[in-house]
Amino acid sequence: MSTSFDSYQPIGLQRHRLRPRAQYRIKRETTVRIVLTAIFYITLWRATGMWYGLPANFQESAGKDPMPMRLLLMSLVPLIGLYCMLEPKRIVELIRSASPLVGIICLCCFLSIVFSVSPGSSFRAFIAVALLSAGPILYRARYGAVETFESLAKFAIATAFINILYTAAFPQFAVMRGSYAGMVKGAFYHKNMLGQFSATNFILLLPVFSTRRLRYYDLLRWTAMLLYLVLIVLAKSSTAVVLLSIGIAVFYGMRFIQRFPGRILRSFIVLLAFALLGFVVSIALMGVAQAVAESFGKDLTLSGRTNVWEQLLPLISERPLSGWGFALFRQPEIMEQYVRLTWDAQSTHNTYIELALNMGIPATVIWTSFVVVRLVTKMTSSPLNQALAITKRKEVVIILLILIGAFTEAGMMLAPFILWPHTLIALVGLGPEFLSRFRKPT
Repeated sequence: MSTSFDSYQPIGLQRHRLRPRAQYRIKRETTVRIVLTAIFYITLWRATGMWYGLPANFQESAGKDPMPMRLLLMSLVPLIGLYCMLEPKRIVELIRSASPLVGIICLCCFLSIVFSVSPGSSFRAFIAVALLSAGPILYRARYGAVETFESLAKFAIATAFINILYTAAFPQFAVMRGSYAGMVKGAFYHKNMLGQFSATNFILLLPVFSTRRLRYYDLLRWTAMLLYLVLIVLAKSSTAVVLLSIGIAVFYGMRFIQRFPGRILRSFIVLLAFALLGFVVSIALMGVAQAVAESFGKDLTLSGRTNVWEQLLPLISERPLSGWGFALFRQPEIMEQYVRLTWDAQSTHNTYIELALNMGIPATVIWTSFVVVRLVTKMTSSPLNQALAITKRKEVVIILLILIGAFTEAGMMLAPFILWPHTLIALVGLGPEFLSRFRKPT
């Protein structure tokens, strides 16, 4: 009997030892998810800048970034530090797997800070961008593209209801006055921000048709999409309408491209599509748009933005290599020094000009090339998994809308603003080889 008992004793001891380990892993995984989820949603909320009490008139003395927004940003510091302590190996592997172009872009950012006319302001802006970049990258690396986009969709649904309720409850803050009378901005500072955000999130919530049984979540999803259409109409943002139209066309066009076998053939189709789109826009649409704009007494941008660009372009040639300083031309006081118009120009109204002014021409070319290469790579991929294929299409749409919207709006890239987390999530290209090291799905 004693022999039999001794033979089974090690197994019992082994089970006894494994049980605490399993419980520890479960608790650790739960803690990691809570921390990363908090980082992710705080980052999204802070990037949107949604808050109560933003002025309906730009001339009123109220900041775009009130103290609660600063506290939200600073709350990311201990949370990110805690996650680094929980999973240091993953952080190291994430840094090692980064593209060399990312390192070059970071180096360009540091050089622009060193040669900035206001190093302190540039450094603070860089820290803000870095903090708002960590959350989306860490979440995407930990849980993969499909789950990350589903979490982003949940935030989009909540945001749609928040903006509608805010607009109805606080019209004294939500409806812009003065020259912008009647242009609803919801919980955002500007109606163009609301419009771009609504157009991008509408695409994010596609597709809406499913053969499975109807759920309450599907009803919320459809309602949110309807609300975003309402917000686009209320915002009266022509940019949002253009982005929405292009986004829907590209989303369903990508489904057609993904059906072609072979990456070479898909690459040819993509190049052909870009050439055709460029021809149609340059020959047909531009002429019609110019005629419409002139009938309103405006230029092609419908807003007088070219008057701003004409004064900013010569400044690029004065400091073409390092720029004037990271994020410097996102500050209204800097714009007031160099732009003289009949109205206050608080923005460059062009992300590419803004990047060239802030970081120099080489950094702008490198960053834009990096984004375009990622766009083409994602457009020519064809995942076998249906959920991942849909997610890839959404990534393509988001990147393309950012590249297009950047021609008429500032702060679309490398800025702690509204769609920067969306852009990062779409740009990240962590492959199966990285996630498989930690036994996570792609």
